[in-house]
Amino acid sequence: MLKSGEVHVWRVRLDDPGLDRLPGLPPGEQVRAARFHGEAARARYVRSHAALRAILAGVTSAPLDFSAARMGKPYLPGAPELRFSLSRSQGMALIAAALETDAGVDAERLRPIPEYEAIAERFFPPSEAAAFAETPAGGRERDFFRRWTRIEAMLKARGVGLYGAGEELAGEWTVAEIDAGEGFVGAVAAARAGMRVLTHDFSP
Repeated sequence: MLKSGEVHVWRVRLDDPGLDRLPGLPPGEQVRAARFHGEAARARYVRSHAALRAILAGVTSAPLDFSAARMGKPYLPGAPELRFSLSRSQGMALIAAALETDAGVDAERLRPIPEYEAIAERFFPPSEAAAFAETPAGGRERDFFRRWTRIEAMLKARGVGLYGAGEELAGEWTVAEIDAGEGFVGAVAAARAGMRVLTHDFSP
């Protein structure tokens, strides 16, 4: 299903009880799920990771035995050419996958944050922080999250997370907004120019 030059993104609606029909998680991930406070949070974690495993099983025959890179980015030792990323926010998750190209994805629920400017100054690259400062007050919430998800997706693609925040990310990129549904903003980033972005709705 995956082809070179493409990055695929699946939308997963985590409050869909049909996701409970997916195979269960291995013991290590069950332990991590148990650490979440609240039944809804635990269920969303389990459903998002079960969906990730189902999607990866559909694009590779390699064992789904995850390892983590130095900064924590997961990968499959049996399929190093397969690059993937998972992000969840409340009831929505996005999962990205590509071949031979680092990819990252981010989803955020729209919500008011009083410290928009301070967060932008601290975590946005200077060019993005300057552009955000010019955004009219009425559009600041969506513009903040639109920029945040794009930046976070790039950082996830690089495998550095917020450790790389605040720096201009060099190199050639494909960065695209993803329709994550009402009340959410999403983005995908791939560390290669000219990638084709394809979106899917995941159904178990």
